[in-house]
Amino acid sequence: MANRIVYLDIAKAMCIILVAIGHYAPVGCPEWWMEINKFIYTFHMPLFMFASGFVYIATKKDTEEYGDFIKKKIKRLMIPYLVVSALVIGIKLLTESHAYVENPKTLMSFIRMFYYPEAGFFLWFIWAIWWMFTIVPFFKSRLQRLVLCAVSVLLHYLPFATTDVFCVAQFKDMLIFFMLGVMTFDWKESLTVFQRVPKMAYIVIFAVVYMIGVLHAGICSSIAEYSLPFLGIAAVLSLSRMIERLSVKIDWLLTVSASSYIIYLFHTTFEGFAKALVFKLPYLKNINDGVMFMAGAVVVVACGVIIPIILNEKVLKKFHITRLLFGLK
Repeated sequence: MANRIVYLDIAKAMCIILVAIGHYAPVGCPEWWMEINKFIYTFHMPLFMFASGFVYIATKKDTEEYGDFIKKKIKRLMIPYLVVSALVIGIKLLTESHAYVENPKTLMSFIRMFYYPEAGFFLWFIWAIWWMFTIVPFFKSRLQRLVLCAVSVLLHYLPFATTDVFCVAQFKDMLIFFMLGVMTFDWKESLTVFQRVPKMAYIVIFAVVYMIGVLHAGICSSIAEYSLPFLGIAAVLSLSRMIERLSVKIDWLLTVSASSYIIYLFHTTFEGFAKALVFKLPYLKNINDGVMFMAGAVVVVACGVIIPIILNEKVLKKFHITRLLFGLK
């Protein structure tokens, strides 16, 4: 535990649970559920990028050769991406003639997955983070990384068109949050003033700005839209630090965090199976009943989180071939 940044693990655990919630949006679901999803989408992926940038720079080995680093990222990111993409596409091709399949695939999907997140657009995250890991190591000093951070701001806010091929557009928009994580570690001595602010203040400010964005149009809504990802990162990290200091067991959160990548790869698959089952049950399939919908949502999201953890702990970690295929150490 001493080698872990515990509050970041807690934040990652909360975030991957929010990802699983955000990816459950069946047709006809209640409006309040869609509002929850909109709330989640204001900050959850920026937080993942921030955590990735922070951990990258905090654990970076100056003596490591660039080629060795990239080989690790190929094993950690791209091999699991290709394996999961092939599995999901294959499952859809095999089952779509017998059951309803969202976003059906063709044999061409096996080609498209090499340049586009064909198996599920949520996999854009892997492409985007891959490009960050290939570029950022060339910026070796704090000042060089500060320059890259400034470039990331321009990329994020300047309105020019890019492409979803290789998820270049997502890389352009998300680099700013990765670099924010890098800068937070690089300049941590200069940022201690922010640690003196009561942690609850960040949570309250985030909530207030979100409500302003929801209730007001025009410039207030625009300001909220631009600031919410950053405020959301601060709020979740503050909440994570508060949880870390509580006298409660957080082992389950650390377990979720340790399996967060496997959960990310498989949550939509297991949520899909669970949703198909839920919609066959006489009570839970009543999507217009708020209580029944929530009960079904809990079942679906729990399957999207818990089953990948069990799969990771009981199967994937046990064998050399599965550790290789799914990027496990």
